[in-house]
Amino acid sequence: MELIITLSIIIVVLVLILILARRQGSGKTPTLRPFSAHEALKGQVGRAVESASRLHISLGRGSLIGSASPISLSAISILDRLAKDGCANDTPPITTVGDGTLLPIADNHIRFAAELAGNSNKLPNGTVQFVANQNDPYTYAGGVTSVIQQEKILGNILIGQFGQEIGIITEVAGRNQINQVIGSDDPLALAIATTATNDIMIGEELLASPAYIEGTSHQIASLQVQDILRVIVGLAILGTAVYKLVLG
Repeated sequence: MELIITLSIIIVVLVLILILARRQGSGKTPTLRPFSAHEALKGQVGRAVESASRLHISLGRGSLIGSASPISLSAISILDRLAKDGCANDTPPITTVGDGTLLPIADNHIRFAAELAGNSNKLPNGTVQFVANQNDPYTYAGGVTSVIQQEKILGNILIGQFGQEIGIITEVAGRNQINQVIGSDDPLALAIATTATNDIMIGEELLASPAYIEGTSHQIASLQVQDILRVIVGLAILGTAVYKLVLG
């Protein structure tokens, strides 16, 4: 019975996504809720090109295998968009990672973006760097801050799984007057991040990043379905509470 219910919910969700995506194809594109962090991301590459500097993107220490995979995949989506924009202007972002599973996929995205831009032979050495093992957060933070200090960085984008070591990174970037955009799944890291920037991605904002950055019809439709399900769940909880209160 539980399996049937689960499959039914999945089918309904898929049908809703297809219907809403098709509706957008007919020219009815919805307006997404504004998030300051996503707006800040959009202008990062342009400002870096104008100032003859580069962006630094750190994907954190979260593995693509395990509980951190949703956050890491969202981070990869952001890297992909910024890499395409950066490579098109001969300013590929410097990317640092703290997990072995992130290194090859980050490198592939950077190289693919460079190939699309026709400058794959111009990628500077050290564009993608494995800084330290995920189990050594402070060594990772030290390696990231070293990159920030040695390169001419305009924007510091920290998207992925971080812990309290993020305070070291944000402090160094702040001292160098570097703009920062931060997104993480760790409450402590986010609390520290609020002292460094107003451009923060929390929870849903981070997971919704691909839709805001790429904006394909199916991605936007999935956000709409999430909103619909959120309303349904909220009404169900409220209805249950009222029912128990009345019949107590």
